[in-house]
Amino acid sequence: MELSPYLLHLVETYGYLAVFLGSLFEGDALLLVASFLAYLGKLDLPIVMLAAFFGTWLSDVIWFMLGRYSHNTWLARSEFLNSLSNRSADIVGKRPRLMAVSMRFMYGLRMVIPFSLGKTPMSTSSFLVYNAIGVWIWVFVFTALGYFFATIAETMFGRMKHLEIILPIIIVTTLLLFIYASHIIEYALKIYPKREPK
Repeated sequence: MELSPYLLHLVETYGYLAVFLGSLFEGDALLLVASFLAYLGKLDLPIVMLAAFFGTWLSDVIWFMLGRYSHNTWLARSEFLNSLSNRSADIVGKRPRLMAVSMRFMYGLRMVIPFSLGKTPMSTSSFLVYNAIGVWIWVFVFTALGYFFATIAETMFGRMKHLEIILPIIIVTTLLLFIYASHIIEYALKIYPKREPK
């Protein structure tokens, strides 16, 4: 079964639960599909956004707490996780608040960055607030993209008669642009030094 029809079937069958559980992981494609279905009137967009927000936020908080309290556990000894954590250490250490907000837009580092932030002096309350802001921005951007592409697809193809053709195009195009943008953000954060307060 191809990915896009599978995601479409998953969201149509399990609705908001699928959005919530999918958002515990990467969740981009699933949120695009859910917002697409909301455009068609099959789901309620505000509930889709809430499900995506709480699933994503919970995932980030779990990884942050694992980073904070993983001393002397198998996570602390994991070479793979530590190598990824070291990759983001320079960025995280310089701008912890900015990273808590923007990490949802850094593809491939979304679990590593909150884990790394958990190892910094950043307070839990500060992480919760800044991360919640970032998650809301991410949810809004992806639901807006889903609606935007749905509008274009309806204009080009009529009343969504060929979802199995349209959805793969939308998902692949969006994720490729997103991955490219995330690498630009990661590169910029590395080369531009943190501004010192006046």
